[in-house]
Amino acid sequence: MAVKPLQKSSIRGVHITQFVDKIPKGCSTPDFERKPVSLTLQEGKNAIFRAVVKGVPAPEVKWKRAKGEINDPAKYLMFYSPATSEHILQINKITAGDSDLYRCFAVNEYGEASCSAGLRIIQGRIDNLKKSLQDLKKTLKKRAPLPKQKVLDKEAIFQLLLHADKKDYERICIKYGISDFRGMLRALQDLKKDTENEQAKLIHSIRNMEHIKVNKDGSASFSLEMDLKSASSNIYLLKDGEKVRYGTGDEYRKYYLRQIGKKYHFIVNDVHPEDAGLYQVRVEDVPIFSTELDAESIPVRFQKPLTDLRCHEEEDVIFECVLRTPCYDAAWLHKAHPLEASEKHQISVSPDGLIHQLIIKNAVTSDSGLYTLDTGLCSSRAWLLVERKWHTNNIPLTVLLILTTMDGVSFEKEGLVHKLIISKAEDIHAGKYRFEAGDIKTEASIFVEGESVQTTHVDEILLKNLMSVPTVAKAGEKVVIKIPFEGRLPVRAMWLKDKIELGDDSRVRVDKTDTFTMLSISSAERKDCGDYKVRLKNDSGILDIDLKVEVIDKPQPPAGPLKIVGSSAHDVTIQWNPPKDDGGKPIQNYVIEKQQVGKSNWVTLGEIPRSCTTFTTSKVEQDMSYYFRVRAVNAEGTSEALESDEVVTISKASPGAPDPPEIIGVSKDTITISWKAPRKTGGSRISGYIVQKRKKGSMTWVPVNSVPIKLKITDLKKGLQYEFCVAAVNASGMGDISAPSEAAFARDSTKPPGKVRDLKMTISDSSSVTLTWNAPEAEEGSGAKGYNVEMRSSNSLSWTKCNIFPIETTTYKVKGLHTKETYFLRVRAINDCGPGEATELEAFTEVVPPVVSPRFIIDKTVKNFLVIKAGNAIRVNIPFEAPPDFVLTWLKDGVPLPSRAKISTQDGTSQLLIRAAEFTDSGIYTVELMSGTGKRETFSFQVQVTDIPQPPGPIELRENVPNIVTVTWEPSTSEKRESNLFYTVLKRESQKGLWHVVGDLIYTNKFTYTKVIPGRDYYFRVVAKNHLGSSRPSDTVQPWRIRKQKADIQVRPQRYKGVNQNQPPRFLVPLKPHVVTTGSECRMSCAVGGHPPPKITWYKDGRDLSNNPSYFGTNDFGVCSLVIFGVSKADEGDYTVEATNDSGRAFSKASLTVKGNSL
Repeated sequence: MAVKPLQKSSIRGVHITQFVDKIPKGCSTPDFERKPVSLTLQEGKNAIFRAVVKGVPAPEVKWKRAKGEINDPAKYLMFYSPATSEHILQINKITAGDSDLYRCFAVNEYGEASCSAGLRIIQGRIDNLKKSLQDLKKTLKKRAPLPKQKVLDKEAIFQLLLHADKKDYERICIKYGISDFRGMLRALQDLKKDTENEQAKLIHSIRNMEHIKVNKDGSASFSLEMDLKSASSNIYLLKDGEKVRYGTGDEYRKYYLRQIGKKYHFIVNDVHPEDAGLYQVRVEDVPIFSTELDAESIPVRFQKPLTDLRCHEEEDVIFECVLRTPCYDAAWLHKAHPLEASEKHQISVSPDGLIHQLIIKNAVTSDSGLYTLDTGLCSSRAWLLVERKWHTNNIPLTVLLILTTMDGVSFEKEGLVHKLIISKAEDIHAGKYRFEAGDIKTEASIFVEGESVQTTHVDEILLKNLMSVPTVAKAGEKVVIKIPFEGRLPVRAMWLKDKIELGDDSRVRVDKTDTFTMLSISSAERKDCGDYKVRLKNDSGILDIDLKVEVIDKPQPPAGPLKIVGSSAHDVTIQWNPPKDDGGKPIQNYVIEKQQVGKSNWVTLGEIPRSCTTFTTSKVEQDMSYYFRVRAVNAEGTSEALESDEVVTISKASPGAPDPPEIIGVSKDTITISWKAPRKTGGSRISGYIVQKRKKGSMTWVPVNSVPIKLKITDLKKGLQYEFCVAAVNASGMGDISAPSEAAFARDSTKPPGKVRDLKMTISDSSSVTLTWNAPEAEEGSGAKGYNVEMRSSNSLSWTKCNIFPIETTTYKVKGLHTKETYFLRVRAINDCGPGEATELEAFTEVVPPVVSPRFIIDKTVKNFLVIKAGNAIRVNIPFEAPPDFVLTWLKDGVPLPSRAKISTQDGTSQLLIRAAEFTDSGIYTVELMSGTGKRETFSFQVQVTDIPQPPGPIELRENVPNIVTVTWEPSTSEKRESNLFYTVLKRESQKGLWHVVGDLIYTNKFTYTKVIPGRDYYFRVVAKNHLGSSRPSDTVQPWRIRKQKADIQVRPQRYKGVNQNQPPRFLVPLKPHVVTTGSECRMSCAVGGHPPPKITWYKDGRDLSNNPSYFGTNDFGVCSLVIFGVSKADEGDYTVEATNDSGRAFSKASLTVKGNSL
């Protein structure tokens, strides 16, 4: 099965091959989250390779080796660890024969991921030290950890070459696999012209471009001088083709831009191997400058380097080093000699590759010297001093030297008896004494008592100040606490922080002498705050001193996330939480800034007090994107920023129109109206309403209020009739105006009208009834000015108004009634005082259903032929109209549907649903509709279930006719079920060339290709296609070649008879310029004369084409031709034909221009 690589892994050294053209949503090809690393181990140990993979569905993992098999279960163990999610290959008791390249494969149905790791076996010690060191340095350089590197496209590589030094061209071409060096130079020249033209639209000039380099402080930087035509142009920074966000006011961000005038200085802080890659500066979408940070230039930095050690003989020594980035293959050296793991030297590495440890067992003086941990890119060194014990008369010399320096101490020896004599015991003589003679040891303690005895003592004033006043320091400053004391020696001093004893590290150091103890913190941090205890102890007692240390610093950033609690066209409201650590000083205020997306500068919006953690700004524009950030401020400075995600302001949206106002109260100078809020608020709060009025019959609306408020309307003239309308107002302005209200007279209210008379139903059909009535009696109230009709069904208690505007006549037709349902109807008379009492219809109304014939409602949405991809759902809706007693039946190919098919029928629509279509679901579906009277209607449609075709079988090539190749292949298995399947044949003339279509819409399994040039290699590919897509390709395994027959040419020298007929070459018809399109055939011809017949040689841009298989030359009796099949852009240039014989030589030149693109 042929496959093609489509995916790129984020892990360097991982190759991903995709099996299908389109991967379903939610699925993915396999990939490595952590690939196995190469190992260098001693013979006899166990080798363990570990890998972590991912993919949906979960991939299957297999292991292979380059030379040999791994079938022995006792030797090779392959298993999965659920605790660490690792796939493990364990090789037991490795030998020299296990040194090999091991490959790991992760496979699922959509693709395959693979990577390699080497195993190197150390068999013994290296005799030649010089050769050992050279090999070690080479090995370390190869084994140094490399960062993740993305595969760059061709355009990015040429942009890098465009700005690189010419001396680096060869290195870059080799690194990225560019073999056509001359073609690269021509393409680079064209790219330079196009880039300069694009840059000229945005910048005046660019100069002094400095490539990226790693600085001593662990950062990397590059710079350029650029004169922009517009200060508002957006400047982008890209890494490996992806945009990265950089800061301009915060120099501690990962990516930072420092701009001084026209100088742009880009900085990458805290560089790690994963920061290696191609960096590019763009103005808008135009590339300006590209530079590359190599992984080899980024050192593996040390979190905790090696420290000098001192020990006595026969003691164990432990060197430990902590790296900031993983390294599994670092080497240990002693005095430039490589160390190997043994019982003497125990070498270990933590699973994460960060902690490296060397244990030297039973140290001797020869182990002293300089020890080095070398990672290949950097190293850490430390000294080891091993002290030897010397004895004089079986008494350690160190003891003799110490004791003889004390006053009143002497030694005596009488035979086998050794004496230590103290003439006058004092406090300094108290302590423990030990005598050693060979393997025999004995100890004794001396206690001096009397007036000279004293416990440890500290000055009372100093003690009071230390215990009552905390020690305060600023972050970054050095803290030194020194406590002098007096007392019987020896005095043991111990410093504790939060009940944990302090020890020396890179920042903290504890010093102790006979007269004082001191705590030193080289660079104070907030974590150094807390309660400290100093414990002074001697044989006379213990003295505890409690201290408090406070370190003040700028606060931490406000606690996130930064929430957007409100956003409109005019303002944005953000909210945050106070910092978790205020830096030891109270928060004074917060500073809020914004940045428009695409701009580099931050704009300060304002400052608010510490009590407020919500901020609203109106300094935004509609339909724009912004970033917001907040900093906390205390007396020590400003915190780092808490940034928001991208915020998009909404467009202006005014509210919709309210419903028409209703008249709820009338008097001679006041009319009270009411209305409902509009359904569409415009995305913001309604702040009020604008009310307008007009006299009935007038076209001019007069505003009642100028400020949005809620009111009742006054200033009316008695006896006039008014109409009113309302518009809502929000932050975007006034919205749409409502429809006018009913007209109302400005006069004092009178009595409402009485009941209507003689209400009855005159006409009734299947969906409507017609009512008639008479006006109410005049003495029952004021005259009626209109009528309202209301109705309710028998199963509802709420009345619904049937008319929108008052009915002026005494008849009304109620429409939209349902069949076979009972309704109650009532009528009210209305006037300026409102509605009167209702009159209900005495009898209920039963609507008789109409006679409806069954029929299907077939429109454009209903298809007669459906093509469904296998696995997708079949969902068909058929609308219909039928009486209530209808019967609906579905059939497939004349038989009932399978159980997988689900039918649902409601509201005049019947739906067929098959959730996952199969090939057996193809066929003709029929839906039959029959009424209770036996009338029948049917509708049929065809469903074809298909899928992307399977690939064709193996390809076979034959030469049935000379110089013509016949391509045959096994048919795709999809032909059995797919009637519209066809094939496409492609070919290419080199292993890495482009595929060209040579045959399409082929419905057989055979194709003949005639344009074969002898001596060339041809590769063929066949793809099966249908209207859903293309199958995976089937490729030829070996190239096809027709041998180029060499003509048997015999030259018979002519015999001259006294006359010299030799003539130098001359061109009878010279070459002419040619202009062709890409992919076509080009034939350049000329006519040459001369005697003897001259030898013809073709050149392109000064390069001989005789041995180039891409060009085919002929010479037929002096007519010379150069044939180029499938012209590409690379064939463009100047061509020269040279004719030579014994009498001289001649030349003819012409140019070839290529236009257009190949198909």
